[in-house]
Amino acid sequence: MKRFFSKERSGDPSRGHAEETQKIRHLNLSLVIDLAIEVWRLQDRTKKLQSASGKQDPSIAFSIDKIQHVLKQIGIEVRDYTGQVYNEGLSLDVLTFDYPVDERPTNRIVQETVSPAIFFDGTLQKMAQVIVGKAGDTADDKKHD
Repeated sequence: MKRFFSKERSGDPSRGHAEETQKIRHLNLSLVIDLAIEVWRLQDRTKKLQSASGKQDPSIAFSIDKIQHVLKQIGIEVRDYTGQVYNEGLSLDVLTFDYPVDERPTNRIVQETVSPAIFFDGTLQKMAQVIVGKAGDTADDKKHD
């Protein structure tokens, strides 16, 4: 009985992997970008849920890491800018500046990455969407004002 998912392999196993990677590269890049973003969101939400519940499930983290590893092998890199210093020279889509319009703070950071930047073979394919605020400001600080 032939197994549905079995692959016949001959010769160098890395060659088979390289051929598969080339096939994947021909997929619609926008679909792979969407997949990478959703895996990033899944990881973020999983961390928040596990932190809130106080329970960790290493199998979920392992699965997400495995998917991210495959994406990296394809040539996809996901960048989260949260916590990094912000300047106008960065290629970021700033959704909002989280400080008064008339204020021009000298020390600004990316407070939150709403959607990460996606690179394919080192070339930016989708800019990150971020919220920028003053360095030192956090949501908890603003609640106490």
